Amino acid sequence: MDNFFLDILSGFWQIIAVIFHALSPLMIGLVLAYLFNPAVEWVRLKIAGSPHEPLPQETPKGRSTAIFITYAAVLMILLLIIYAFVVLILGALPSGGIEETAANVYDYFESSFENITSFISQYADVSQFKSALADWIRDKFSFTGIIQFITTFAGSLISLFIGLVASIYLLKDKEFFLSLWQKFLSMILKQKVHGVTNEILGEINNVLTTFIKGALIDSLIVAFLSSLALSLVKVEYAVIIGIIGGLLNIIPYFGPFFGMVPAFLVALTTNGLGQAIIAVLALLGVQQIDSNYIYPKVVGSSTGLHPLFVLLSVSIFGYFGGIIGMLLAVPAAGIIQILIKKWAYR
Repeated sequence: MDNFFLDILSGFWQIIAVIFHALSPLMIGLVLAYLFNPAVEWVRLKIAGSPHEPLPQETPKGRSTAIFITYAAVLMILLLIIYAFVVLILGALPSGGIEETAANVYDYFESSFENITSFISQYADVSQFKSALADWIRDKFSFTGIIQFITTFAGSLISLFIGLVASIYLLKDKEFFLSLWQKFLSMILKQKVHGVTNEILGEINNVLTTFIKGALIDSLIVAFLSSLALSLVKVEYAVIIGIIGGLLNIIPYFGPFFGMVPAFLVALTTNGLGQAIIAVLALLGVQQIDSNYIYPKVVGSSTGLHPLFVLLSVSIFGYFGGIIGMLLAVPAAGIIQILIKKWAYR
């Protein structure tokens, strides 16, 4: 009986996973439309020359122009970030080029790995670990593994492109889709429940809007402080690394540590291990300032979550959704908290 129940649950979960995967482009479109909507509306108001009143509904060209300007600006920013990242990688290479850098990094990590395994082997058997690591590398870098990676990557790009197109349509005809959504809710819900649902959605929108604005401002501050700190300790390409660190800082708790990797690698390949450690310590100082002073003030209590619940949500969502899951963890946990409170005090 227990196995039957587990089989039913497993089958139901697989169906949900298939539906989620099939609708992922639409979900991407919804997320992009929600994120870009404030920028689109701001551009629309600037085009209209009215800082307060929204544009009339009869001006679709104004909205289309605002969407084009917003997406073009975002694309330019992404291209600049990619260009800066390429410059960072190529500029950090020594005169010998990629081959010499790869050889130096490989020798360094091989020596470090041998020292670590030699130390651990005094207390435990590491042969099984070496065997498992070799099997993992062989599997991931086999012909089948490479083809699987290319297929998955291409599928993700297609989903992203479809989601991007969907977001443009959602923004262009926003009022139509919102009215359609309200009609759908009124059809399936009673009037009282419909009102409560709109109230909950309003609270969720406030939480998400506050969180996104706060997180972006916090990232800008961290990017500036990281660039300044790395410049003071004479790390090359400090501004570019600082910007990358600021972007990764959007991921709570783990993001700052991801941002330390480029600083460590650039300092390691240009000036050795000593400066690499100093660079990491400088960014750790920035991270402490951000965690204890900036983040609580700027982002504040936008979600009202306890720090422990934030850490748990990032871990859980990151396990299931990777980097994207980490990005969505805090606002998603805030939404869950709103729903639980509404249910508990109904």
